[in-house]
Amino acid sequence: MKIQILKNIFILGLLLFGVCAQAQRVSGTVSDANGPMPGASIIVKGTTNGTTTNFDGQYTLENVAANAVLQVTFVGYGSKEVSVAGKSVVDVVLIEESDVLEQVVVVGYGVKKKSLVTGAIGSLDSKEIENSSSPRVEQVLQGRVSGVTVVSSSGSPGSGAKVRIRGAGSNGNSDPLYIVDGMKVNSMDNIAPSDIANIEVLKDAASSAIYGTEGANGVVIITTKQGKIGEQVVSFSTSLGSQSVNTKMELMNAGQFVKYMNEAGEATVVDNGIDTDWIDETFNNAFVQRYDISFSGATEKMSYYLSGSYLNQDGTVGNDNNYKRYTTRLNLKSDVKEWLEVGTNVTYTNIGNSPISEDDSFRSPINSMLLIDPLTPVIYTGALPPRAVEGVANGTAMTDSNGNVYGYPTYSNGEVINPVASSNYLYRGGIDTDKILISVYAKLKLYEGLHFTSRLGYERSNTFDARWTPIYFVTSEEQNSQVTLRDNLSRNSRWLWENFVDYTKQIGEHNVTALLGYSAEKIKNPYYSLQGSEVAQESEEFAYFDFTNRDNDRIGGSIYQKNMNSVFGRISYDYAGKYLLEGSLRYDSSSVFPKSNKGGTFPAVSAGWVISKEDFWNYDGAVDYLKLRASWGQNGSDANLAGNGDIQVFRTVDGSTPVVYQGITGVTPGDLANPSLTWERSEQTNIGVDLRALNGRLNFGADWYNKTTRDLIIPNGNIIAPPSLGQTVGAINGGTIKNTGLEFEIGWGDTTSGDFSYDINFNISTLKNEVTEVIVPAPLIGAGSPSNGDGITRFEEGYPVWYFYGYKTAGIDPATGAPIYVETDGNPGITANDKTMIGSPQPDLIYGGNIALGYKNFDFNVMLQGVAGNEIIAAYHQPSRPLTNKPVNWYTDRWTQVGDNASMPGAAHAIDAYQSDLVVEDGAYMRVKQLQLGYTFDNDILEKAHLKKLRLYISMDNYFTFTKFSGLDPEAGSFSDNSVGVDRGFYPIPREVMFGLSVDF
Repeated sequence: MKIQILKNIFILGLLLFGVCAQAQRVSGTVSDANGPMPGASIIVKGTTNGTTTNFDGQYTLENVAANAVLQVTFVGYGSKEVSVAGKSVVDVVLIEESDVLEQVVVVGYGVKKKSLVTGAIGSLDSKEIENSSSPRVEQVLQGRVSGVTVVSSSGSPGSGAKVRIRGAGSNGNSDPLYIVDGMKVNSMDNIAPSDIANIEVLKDAASSAIYGTEGANGVVIITTKQGKIGEQVVSFSTSLGSQSVNTKMELMNAGQFVKYMNEAGEATVVDNGIDTDWIDETFNNAFVQRYDISFSGATEKMSYYLSGSYLNQDGTVGNDNNYKRYTTRLNLKSDVKEWLEVGTNVTYTNIGNSPISEDDSFRSPINSMLLIDPLTPVIYTGALPPRAVEGVANGTAMTDSNGNVYGYPTYSNGEVINPVASSNYLYRGGIDTDKILISVYAKLKLYEGLHFTSRLGYERSNTFDARWTPIYFVTSEEQNSQVTLRDNLSRNSRWLWENFVDYTKQIGEHNVTALLGYSAEKIKNPYYSLQGSEVAQESEEFAYFDFTNRDNDRIGGSIYQKNMNSVFGRISYDYAGKYLLEGSLRYDSSSVFPKSNKGGTFPAVSAGWVISKEDFWNYDGAVDYLKLRASWGQNGSDANLAGNGDIQVFRTVDGSTPVVYQGITGVTPGDLANPSLTWERSEQTNIGVDLRALNGRLNFGADWYNKTTRDLIIPNGNIIAPPSLGQTVGAINGGTIKNTGLEFEIGWGDTTSGDFSYDINFNISTLKNEVTEVIVPAPLIGAGSPSNGDGITRFEEGYPVWYFYGYKTAGIDPATGAPIYVETDGNPGITANDKTMIGSPQPDLIYGGNIALGYKNFDFNVMLQGVAGNEIIAAYHQPSRPLTNKPVNWYTDRWTQVGDNASMPGAAHAIDAYQSDLVVEDGAYMRVKQLQLGYTFDNDILEKAHLKKLRLYISMDNYFTFTKFSGLDPEAGSFSDNSVGVDRGFYPIPREVMFGLSVDF
């Protein structure tokens, strides 16, 4: 008995010894090619026993079995499983995930591996975004994604740009739909680029059809940053720089101007010894600064990202032209339970803007800069002329901060005034905007592979535009006899509630993903306008309506509202990642359409074939991956509809005049109701190919698309109203646009054994844009111009969208120096019917490129962007103001005597050129968007300084532009959709020299 007890004790001891021997402590270091990796996750496979590495990449695990397997992961790196094999020290080296095909892209209501994508989607990751010093998201996109045209609306501080995905698809608003962290937003000016993790551009209909009525012009999806597992990371970056205008444009100098005017018969114009270079005097050097800071981190259960951003950008025109943006963001995500994930994204932005007038053919400072005579001084330095003396005495003279009187135009008249005076003296007050964007969500795991997500978002902006104009007098057309106040108040709000369930199932080689959802949203945008005058004193303290004459006060207002309910679904199937098929369907019901047409259904289907996964494929060949794609789909747009078009309304005011008959207030009918109004519907076919070769070093993608948009919404339906109707007509459906094109992207990258790396990427796209139908025989007249009373842009069947309209010329008459107009209507004699297309703002070719080089700690980036095949038309010339300056080529290339073979008319016939192709120029250009040299400090230096990253850089942005265009800037955008390429005195994009620093703690 005793012997048996001893045997049992001995066996138990052996078992305990074995357990103790197996349950050991394991430690080690996790690193990559650059050194230790803080925040890497290590877990014992099949257990909950895990930890993360510290700042030095080190970890320790207790109670690890001798035969255990460690699973090591880190975001952006390939995971690794390592056997302990009885060792107490286990070091692990992770390899950065270089397989682009295994990376995921964000699609509507989900994500998908790039290898399984069947639509046309362009992507930008955080590295590409961080290297850009642009303060606006739209500008970050410029030149980086094939098929995407980005034209800056202005070079003024804080200005945005018009983004066109595969061309203008409407006669009105063609802006894409913007999605930020799943929430639809009205604009992108409240998003700091430093907060962005990645951007996806959904280009074809199959990709964007899941957004139905708002996806016709493409979709831009922005995902902001989240914390990563590991220690808290504090990131700080700043950039400081100087802006200046670099333009090849030259105006006539004083001697040339005098001679030109004398030849035109203006004998009173004489040289007075003044020769002002107005381009040089109007533009200033301006300062720009940006600061970004963020705090981020995560555990296995929770992640957080908190950031703040400040942008302060001065304008290159005027002393007070300025833009300031303050942005705060908080992103939280938590796994509350194994079956429940919750999160929120909150952004608050305050924007202050002090703008000047621009994109105006009459009263902007830049327009005056181009027209004012060079015989006018900026300020008077000696005795004042009688006109200035009178202005000082009457209190109507414009003066600078030192009391100097700004020069009155010596010869130019009308609206043309001193541009320096205009930009520094006239624009008082500014615009203040508060924006908040909140989204919260909960994601429930209902079953293996089955998830339900509910997301509620709210966006709101309050804008207070308070500006006032002081007293001044230059001419009878350009004056203000009493202080005037103009306040505009707007509040834009949107709430969006989305609920969707997704299911993923794998059965052998078959993979199915399904999505079904419902959403509801409401938009409410009230607007109020206030006007007043006769303020007792010219100062900011009195620029309020308590100090105006009540008899002069005016108030107006309007509201835009929209409610929409939607049901949507998508199903994706693939067999072994080889055969791919996807279909989606969305139904939208919108309140802005008549009762009979409130609902619209938008289907899409796409397919893909990964040829390189077939058994017959040569695995030893140069091509690693080859996929063919094809898609078809329909999208809608209601962006050009104000709503209530099916309701007959009545108003008590006709314009600004009350409706009164014999002393009795009455009403007058508003626009005639249109119960047949329907959606703008876009239908698109896309065929594409994706290729990777030479062990992933070569990437190539190509797409062909055919996009047709029908039932274009024309807000002004009076074009179909006969005079006998006696009533105005509201919005109608009236046209069709067709866009076709090819897109190519190619990249080559590698790292040599000598620590040299390179990554070269180019994209190029073709575009053919044509209006194929207009329901009325007459064209739609677009942008106006003082030089062409028939409208300077038109929308007409058989032509590009909003082409330029005027006379074609066949040179300059050698006998008279007059332009020779071309007959185009087949009838003898030149009449207004001979006006035709003289140019188009739509480019035939869009391209961009990026070259990234690295050697040891140095990196060098070159970013290129350009367009070709488009024209620009000068709309700043004014026939009613003959004593105005002109570009120097009007002097150097002019006709002067009988027999001259000149390219520009004689001075006496200058006005005849204003409405012809003589004011149209080639708008092609290539711009070096960025030249950036950076240096990242070594890890040994960083460790001593307790830093994780430190990079310094110098960047030259928009510094070099190659173009034949002789104007201020070939980008020549506009705030109006029908005025792109119309140069009324475009505020040029400034070039910048930026010094930057980025550091992680």
